[in-house]
Amino acid sequence: MIDVRGELSRLSDLDTLTGQAVEAVLAAWGWEGERRNPAKEWATTWRRDGAGAWIQGDGPVEVEFTLWFREVADEWPDPDTYLDELYDAAVAELPGVVSRLESGALGARLEMSDEDLTGGADFIDHTAWRISGKVLLAGVKHDDTETPVQLVVILREGGASGC
Repeated sequence: MIDVRGELSRLSDLDTLTGQAVEAVLAAWGWEGERRNPAKEWATTWRRDGAGAWIQGDGPVEVEFTLWFREVADEWPDPDTYLDELYDAAVAELPGVVSRLESGALGARLEMSDEDLTGGADFIDHTAWRISGKVLLAGVKHDDTETPVQLVVILREGGASGC
């Protein structure tokens, strides 16, 4: 699984998460822009080593890294029967990502919080921190039956809303 600590460290140092600034950081770390929304001045989707990144919003923006995903229909012929197993597989990957984020120079800067930092988003499991006035969240989500189960890392500005 791809390590995004370098990108997150640099992104967390930005005064404000703007689309152009996030794009510059991703490009510097070897991410390839895939799709450019004509209404945006920056590429909104990025890809590197089997992982994806998505710049959401107008400004300040939110950056979501998708580190692990499984298409429900690809895993089992009857997804309703085996969805819990897929959730368990994703949740089993989460501690490794959390441990990696909490290690090294990035980890030394993370601050645990008693606040609900999900911004109202529904996660199967997650861990969240504050860093340099921003929110960093690692979690497992499944938005609806048409989307994959995903392990994501999200960085956004410090308010609790947005994820």
